[in-house]
Amino acid sequence: MNSTATTERGRRLLASVASDYEKRGYQVKVQPGVGDMPEFLAGFEPDLIATGSGESVVVEVKARREVENEQTLAAIEAALRNRPGWRFELVIDGSERDLGSLLGTPQIWTSLDEANELQQGGHFIASFLLLWSATEGILRLLATRENVDLESLAPGYVTTRLYTLGLIGREQYRVLNEALQLRNQAAHGFQVSVTRQDLANVTTIARELLNEVESKAA
Repeated sequence: MNSTATTERGRRLLASVASDYEKRGYQVKVQPGVGDMPEFLAGFEPDLIATGSGESVVVEVKARREVENEQTLAAIEAALRNRPGWRFELVIDGSERDLGSLLGTPQIWTSLDEANELQQGGHFIASFLLLWSATEGILRLLATRENVDLESLAPGYVTTRLYTLGLIGREQYRVLNEALQLRNQAAHGFQVSVTRQDLANVTTIARELLNEVESKAA
């Protein structure tokens, strides 16, 4: 277990993440022991493992300062890579972040257009990273419009929180989760294959949610 989850705020955040998964029908093990984990996770001490229908999620809660040069995170991601039905979620404690202003909808529309231009030029990975950045901005705007209290701005946590509250649909949640795994691989320097269909799927959801955000602001 990392040091963030031993603080009072860290424990509250971990409990919130556990509760979100339990509400969705997952079996949750907080601070799992050796007997709760498969062989390929031997030696790791994740904060939480959530097991649901068709997938298991390994969750780590960390403060922003702990993420920099954190080799354990990369090692867990490597252990889960090519493990069908397993994924990794990093939840960053938002209390220590120097938060800037949220992107406005005009800026996000511009990013979506620029991502499309990159795709048309054959730059699929660059397009995907910019598209995901815009999508994160949309998710935060949606949370703000709906007065959702977010204890972390980690995209996996935000997506799960919005899905739990019924603010994004099941299929949207599935696509965004798959996209997040691609984003993590691309952003951290691992080999990744991004297809036109991947881009189209995320673009469709991003535009749907951004239109929804704008309608709520009207």
